[in-house]
Amino acid sequence: MKSAAILFIFLLAMMSPVVAQQTTSPSHKPVSVKVLVDSLDKALYRTYIFPEKSKLMNDYIKSQLKKGIYKNIKDPQQLADKIASDLQFVHKDGHLRMHYDPEFSAKMREESKQAGPPDETAAIKRTKEENFSFKKVEILDGNIGYVQFQGFSGFIEEAKPTLSAAFRFVANTNAVIIDLRKNGGGSPWMVKQIASYFYQERTRLNDIYERRGNKTMEFWAEPELADTMKLSMPVYILTSKNTFSAAEDFTYAMQVNKRAIIVGETTGGGAHPTGPVDIGQGFIMDIPFARSINHITKTDWEGTGVVPDVAVSADQALLKAQSLALDVQLTEAKTEEKKKQIRWSVNALKAHDYDQTVDATSFPSYIGEYGKFNIVLKENQLYLNDFLGRTFRLKPIGGALFLADDWLQVEFLSSSNTISLKLLGKPGWEDIYQRTK
Repeated sequence: MKSAAILFIFLLAMMSPVVAQQTTSPSHKPVSVKVLVDSLDKALYRTYIFPEKSKLMNDYIKSQLKKGIYKNIKDPQQLADKIASDLQFVHKDGHLRMHYDPEFSAKMREESKQAGPPDETAAIKRTKEENFSFKKVEILDGNIGYVQFQGFSGFIEEAKPTLSAAFRFVANTNAVIIDLRKNGGGSPWMVKQIASYFYQERTRLNDIYERRGNKTMEFWAEPELADTMKLSMPVYILTSKNTFSAAEDFTYAMQVNKRAIIVGETTGGGAHPTGPVDIGQGFIMDIPFARSINHITKTDWEGTGVVPDVAVSADQALLKAQSLALDVQLTEAKTEEKKKQIRWSVNALKAHDYDQTVDATSFPSYIGEYGKFNIVLKENQLYLNDFLGRTFRLKPIGGALFLADDWLQVEFLSSSNTISLKLLGKPGWEDIYQRTK
């Protein structure tokens, strides 16, 4: 059963706008910094997940106030930025933020007067228009599924048709790559929902401890939530330094439970569920009110991030995950024909554009006619012209092997007397043509 109070706070946080730098308008009332600091003190003391840290932060902010550090800051957003920076100086917490937004502050005060949570219609509509943050689903070479989404929506029921369609599309693949490199987080209940597709048995994920109620909520992957899907193939999760919050929650649980291999960069390091708090005069504090705890590791990823199993730069993570998945397929392949097809895919991943690492000294020797095909050299790059009038730019793979298209590779075979052109088709077929001119 979901906690309505915490879900409401998550929805508020998700609907909170990104705040740009704002300047003081002529009608803006001067900020009473002392009143602001007193309000901040009370908010942190009541809400922040670590009471001892809130005291240290409050003491430091008060000392800065006493020194007059904030006295000459007239721009409200600059004041918010400075106070937030001072808070982080005492205790680094990626979720603890402060910004100046009078409109959002007024909206929060108005909604607090209403009975129950605000009308979610507009937020649901906006989230639907964003396809619940799902951006791409496809089948990569080697029958590898690829799913990219950039947030964990709080509207689980509304999102289920989209979730089901996305994961059913990759249900028959040999492996699934989940791309969270641009995923900034969201709802832990969506983490639970998506994780449920990948476990055959009820499996504990990460718990959330809430300070104010002094209670712990357990989150479990539930196979009955998986809409009859049983995705048992290997899973690879792509991460970057921008992978944050709920995206880390999902990644950490999948890693600790040995259900996925994490490929990419160490994540941002935010393990604290957060909600906006109106501290008056148009200022909003995003204050972590809870923390994640894994029952196996007895800790979380706050401040450290989720460390990948295979560390590579974010822009190389997809290629690396594909390579890892294909290596597994190659190990498990039963026939030489199947191994040949997988090697074709492995080689295709190695193709790259022409750069300073390419040794082009042998390229002129490849020029010529090979039956129905013609090889030409333009600006130190090789091209294949075929009998249908098509031209393929040959991307180097290594040695004399090149990628012509997503279904065709070519290799130049040299002997003492001549050079031959070997065509290697993706399904596994091969043809060899000797040079005629």
